Amino acid sequence: MRFATMAEVTKELPAYLARAKKKKETIIVTQNGKPCALIQPISERDLERLGWKRLADEQLRAAWDGEDDALYDYL
Repeated sequence: MRFATMAEVTKELPAYLARAKKKKETIIVTQNGKPCALIQPISERDLERLGWKRLADEQLRAAWDGEDDALYDYL
């Protein structure tokens, strides 16, 4: 894991992205000495997994939004 300031990352973004990709290294970006962003490698598999998880979360949320709370009055 490596730390880099916002100014460093702004100036050399392609280099930081390449480092994350090639060396599989996570980079924590700081602003005024405090963490503000994360650059990390991601694979196609990770992206697929995130997509399916997001879809499942959205469908579950939609199901709960349509739920009739009157049933809970009887419990």
